[in-house]
Amino acid sequence: MIQEAKINWELLSVTRFILSFVVVVEHLTKYVNNTFTEIVSSLGAFEAILGFLLISGLSIGKSISRNKQSYFKRRLQRIYPVYFVSMVFSCLVLPGALTLSYAGFVALNLVFLNQVFTSTSLIGPAWTLALEVWLYALAPVLLKVSLKKLYILIYISFISYCVYTCGRTLYDWQYYAGTSWGINLILLSFIWILGFALAIYPEARKAICIHIALIFAAHLLLAIAIKTAYRYKHNELDLMFSEDLLPFLGRTISLLWVCFVVVYNHKVAAFKSGLSRLFTFLGNISYPLYLIHRGIYYQLHQWAVDHTLIMIGACILGSWLVYALFDSYSKKRVEKPKPELSSAITV
Repeated sequence: MIQEAKINWELLSVTRFILSFVVVVEHLTKYVNNTFTEIVSSLGAFEAILGFLLISGLSIGKSISRNKQSYFKRRLQRIYPVYFVSMVFSCLVLPGALTLSYAGFVALNLVFLNQVFTSTSLIGPAWTLALEVWLYALAPVLLKVSLKKLYILIYISFISYCVYTCGRTLYDWQYYAGTSWGINLILLSFIWILGFALAIYPEARKAICIHIALIFAAHLLLAIAIKTAYRYKHNELDLMFSEDLLPFLGRTISLLWVCFVVVYNHKVAAFKSGLSRLFTFLGNISYPLYLIHRGIYYQLHQWAVDHTLIMIGACILGSWLVYALFDSYSKKRVEKPKPELSSAITV
C-alpha cells in the first residue's frame, strides 16, 4: 500500500494568497498603472487561475477521500457565507435596475448558473467559482473513475482548451469569463482534474506530476506561438523582446512556482508556528479578497481615491473583515491538523 504523502497546507495557503494578489493587482491596472502593477500583473492572471484550479482539485480530492459523508455540507459551509456577503456587497456598490431580468440574473448567480444561462457574472471574478462548484458536484463521480479514464477526460478538456484558445485569436471568440452554456467545464477542467487525480492516486504521483508539467509547458508554448504569429503578421517581431518578454517570463515564473509547490510540497519542512499561522491566515482571506476587490476598487475610484497602496490596503482590510465576521467555518477549522483549503479563487 502506498503511503500518502504529508501535505504542507500552509505552503498551499500562502501560494493561494500570492496567486490571488496577482489577480487583484491585475484588476488594479484599470485604475492605476505604474511599475509595481506592471511587474506583478506580468505574473499572469490566467496563470493564477490555473494555479487556483490545480490547488483546488488537490484540496477537494483530499477532502472527499477523508470524509465522503459530509462532503457537500462542508462545501456549502465553506463557499456560501462569503459568497453571499460578496453578492450583497456587489449589489450595493454596483446596483442594477430593479427589474425581473435583474432579479433573475442575481438568482442565477446565487445558484452558480452564471456562465450557463448568462455570459457574465454578478461578481466578475466569480465566473471560475461557478466552474469549481460544478466540479465539486462531479467530485463523487470522479472519485470512482480510474486513472486511465481521468487522463482521457483531462486531455479531451486540454485539447478543447487549445482549440478554443486558438479560436480566440483567429475568430475573436470570447474570453473564458464571457462564455455561456457551461462550456468552461469542458475548456478548463483539465487542470482541476489533474490536481484531483494527484490527491486520490498517490501511487501515481510521479506520473501525474509529469503530466502537470507537460500541460503547463504546452500552455506556455501555445501562448508564445500565438503571440509570435500575431507579431509576425503585423511586422512587429522586434516587440517580442521589448514588450512581450517580461510578461512571458512572469507567466513562466508563476507556473514554475505552482509546479514546485504542488510537486515538491511533501518535501517542504513544516513552518514555525508564527509563520504557519500567518500563511494560514493569508490563505483564508484570499477567498474574500478575490470576491470583493473589484467592488472596493470601483467604490474608491468613485471617491477619487486612486492610490496603489490605499486601494490594495482597503482590499486586504475588507477581506479580513469579511473573513472575521462571516467565515465562521474557516475559523473553526484553523486548529485542525489537516485543514481543508477553501475553494480556489479565480479571475
